[in-house]
Amino acid sequence: MQPTSKLLSLTLLVLMGTELTQVLPANPEESWQVYSSAQDTEGRCVCTVVAPQQTMCSRDARTKQLRQLLEKVQNMTQSIQVLDQRTQRDLQYVERMEVQLKGLETKFKQVEENHKQNIARQYKG
Repeated sequence: MQPTSKLLSLTLLVLMGTELTQVLPANPEESWQVYSSAQDTEGRCVCTVVAPQQTMCSRDARTKQLRQLLEKVQNMTQSIQVLDQRTQRDLQYVERMEVQLKGLETKFKQVEENHKQNIARQYKG
């Protein structure tokens, strides 16, 4: 799996609203954490992100890569939240404009109707 695919999979996992859980090892020297997991509709585990505890192997290259990946996921999550806020704000703006346009449309119809009535009066008189 490509690194971008892994990141995308991890991001999707985070976005699915998974719960943060911790697995306690039988042996404290084998300290591992489950950062996130997801289940499909049938209850089977789809994906689990497992990493050593942050206090373990702090100089290990894989641990650094895992931390960087976690930072990227957190950054992407923040970006998605900002995008969601902007989208909500833009949607509210569009909804307000829709109300204003409907009001203008009603006023134009009234003006058009008044104009038709004035023309009809001129021909009668």
